[in-house]
Amino acid sequence: MNEAATIRNFSICIQEAGIGTQLAQWQEAAYAKINLGLWVGARDNRGYHPVSSILQSISMADDILITESSHYHVEMIMPPELHAPVLSPADNLITRAYHLLKSRYPEIPTVQIRVTKRIPFGAGLGGGSADAAAIIRWTQRVINQRIDGRLASTLGVDIPFLVCGGTAQATGYGDDLQYLRPVTGWHLVLVTPQFGLSTARVYQAFDTLSPAFQHPLDSVGNIVRALEQGRTPPELLNALERAAWKVEPKLRGLKADLQHLTDRPWFLTGSGATYFALLRSDDEARNLQAHLRNSRLDNVARVEIAEFLGPYCSA
Repeated sequence: MNEAATIRNFSICIQEAGIGTQLAQWQEAAYAKINLGLWVGARDNRGYHPVSSILQSISMADDILITESSHYHVEMIMPPELHAPVLSPADNLITRAYHLLKSRYPEIPTVQIRVTKRIPFGAGLGGGSADAAAIIRWTQRVINQRIDGRLASTLGVDIPFLVCGGTAQATGYGDDLQYLRPVTGWHLVLVTPQFGLSTARVYQAFDTLSPAFQHPLDSVGNIVRALEQGRTPPELLNALERAAWKVEPKLRGLKADLQHLTDRPWFLTGSGATYFALLRSDDEARNLQAHLRNSRLDNVARVEIAEFLGPYCSA
């Protein structure tokens, strides 16, 4: 997928006080991500956990409409099952991203932003970060200049990856990125429960668990080779999974139900709470989605399908 597919710049003509006024308007897709394995080390003397993970863009996305305006405003349109957290305007990651960029690049226009949410909150899919990354990508187009990833990382460690997406290994504190050859041809079924999880609470729970749950930082090459060969990797361990179960015990029951109903492996993305299964075709994914929806699983808000995406701009 190329840049032109992710952003369309056009103008609309509206009547304002009886006078036709040409306003610039843009559309962006804010793509989600999954973690293909997540290895977490013990908290270091800086108070952070070193991690290693393969980040993969997927086609699930929020739709963002940006319109030039005389004043800044952001509107979030959400289906009720997403159970959005209550945030003040200042805490909204889109607002924080826009004001940071406006302070650095005053030439970007004042805008109104409308976000149609499709990525669940507290799901490990990077929904809020994806929206902020889309604002950065829009800014790059407007100013015709690449924005330093270090600036993006001040808003969130996964935002530099989400600006352009694709396939990458994240190490350090999740902010050191090594882009890999894009992995494509895989489809997913994503099962999101009726509850979200706080990343901070999951990491706090992780700190109380035995070091046996802190998996070694390896297996990246094996995972990529398996995916390129069309095999589901056996090494997709998520070191935060047991911590997520401790924060919300119903999540463990959800995984057991999924495995019982489908006889296939299910993987937690990020700090949860979404589980995903990997499939080789769209037909397989749709059949599994229909099966799970008909099963009426307890505590499940959504069963969605998606596919792997390559980079949607130049990293």
